[in-house]
Amino acid sequence: MHMRKQTGTQKGITTIGLVLVLAVLAGVVTIVLRLFPLYNEKFQVVSVLNTVVSQPGAAKFTTKTAGKSFMRGISITTIDRFDDRTIKENLVVIKPKKKGQPRILHMHYETRNKFFDDIYFVMVFDKKIPLSGPSASE
Repeated sequence: MHMRKQTGTQKGITTIGLVLVLAVLAGVVTIVLRLFPLYNEKFQVVSVLNTVVSQPGAAKFTTKTAGKSFMRGISITTIDRFDDRTIKENLVVIKPKKKGQPRILHMHYETRNKFFDDIYFVMVFDKKIPLSGPSASE
């Protein structure tokens, strides 16, 4: 077997290739940096909702009681979108349709983060958690 010496072969990435790779990488990093706050907020809200649900007596919470408890929990986070008005609009305790079923804590809201000019990332948060705390068996 005879091997021929190849001439003119490419030995590395070209400048144009490097620029394209860096452009794609910059685009991905920009998207991740814009999406991270939305997902971070989601996980913080879910954590606070789980804390509300796990409180003693949570099975008998009204919308007002659950809202106050949620506001106490959310006050230690970095989220500043919630106040008394937004809680009244977005958090509700749903009474069961059948006897013996738990009440449902329902949080629903929409948030957006600007990506570029008139382009936004939108997150719709819609979570329902049964309020079946320790007093549910009483």
